[in-house]
Amino acid sequence: MSVNEKIEQAIGELFSGNVWPLKCPHDSAPDIYAIYNPEIEEPGYYADDADEDWAQHMQIHAFTKGNYIGMRKEARKKLRENGFIITGIYTNYEKETGYNHLCIECYTEEE
Repeated sequence: MSVNEKIEQAIGELFSGNVWPLKCPHDSAPDIYAIYNPEIEEPGYYADDADEDWAQHMQIHAFTKGNYIGMRKEARKKLRENGFIITGIYTNYEKETGYNHLCIECYTEEE
């Protein structure tokens, strides 16, 4: 399963299926949605002078016009259940759009 599939499987239900790579494909974004992008791809460990697995560091940007506290906790839980390690969550309010924007940094090993 690709890292994209793992993310969409982990948090898709939480965002009513509104989870996309890189950007929202709609002109008018829904009240709650998430986009994700790769941050770093690096070898996890080496054996016999070859990389044996890869770590995929990702950023998941969650947007909501409502209260984000429950969503943040549930997203963390769902990502952990699907093999992700959360390394940080940054929160910002976008005054121009009215969205609360959470940037969830996480990583998983490539299967």
